[in-house]
Amino acid sequence: MSNEWDWELQQNQTAYTVAELIKQNGGLEGANITLDMEFDPTGDADTVTLEKALRTFGYDVRVATGGALQASISDIAFTFESIWTHEERTTKMALSRGFQPDGWGFWEP
Repeated sequence: MSNEWDWELQQNQTAYTVAELIKQNGGLEGANITLDMEFDPTGDADTVTLEKALRTFGYDVRVATGGALQASISDIAFTFESIWTHEERTTKMALSRGFQPDGWGFWEP
């Protein structure tokens, strides 16, 4: 599925969102945040292996009752490059284990 994923669209959406948020709050750029990324299971989701892979890369993981998974990473800079690095990495792990990304958010500093 990852070779069918529209990486360019995902990256452009992230770049736009980050730029808009920085435009609305200039003090946000470069501030340390906790980034939360959400993933929804598909028919062939393997929660156990995705959770293990994410934890190996230092993400905190929470699994919701319905099977959705949240991966969080603390103390990263609020920049497009930093957010995209984590979003791309976790999306690749998720897609290969039967999950699809469902967005990201963060706790403001």
